[in-house]
Amino acid sequence: MNSTATAAKPARPVVRRIGSAAVVAAIAAAGLGLGAGTAAAKSAISISVRSGMVVVGRTVQVSATGDSDDFGGTPMQLCVDERIGDGGWQQAHCVTGGWTRLGVRAQHRGELQFRAQLFALVGRQHRVLDRTSDAVTVRVR
Repeated sequence: MNSTATAAKPARPVVRRIGSAAVVAAIAAAGLGLGAGTAAAKSAISISVRSGMVVVGRTVQVSATGDSDDFGGTPMQLCVDERIGDGGWQQAHCVTGGWTRLGVRAQHRGELQFRAQLFALVGRQHRVLDRTSDAVTVRVR
């Protein structure tokens, strides 16, 4: 009977080791999956105005930032567009790089909207749109 009891004991630690190895392998696989997620390309854009309301004739201060590594080191162009009322979007300002600030004179009562767009500069004259920000609105009184 003693030989049966000693024979059963070695089997249990082997099972525990296999179970521990499975847990370690699962944790390592999860860690690799998380690491792969952080290596993905990143892109971000934002736009803001100093005040949500101005008087006709005053200047609206607009700031925009944008950055992307989706195009593998290709130069980026950040543009700020404006729209008066329900009119179409017009490009107000563009810079090569990821940050700009500008002042826009509010010339009409109503709503003035701004948005930022980020473009990849591919080749000499070709721009590829990466993303567009949400619009911010300024009420002009």
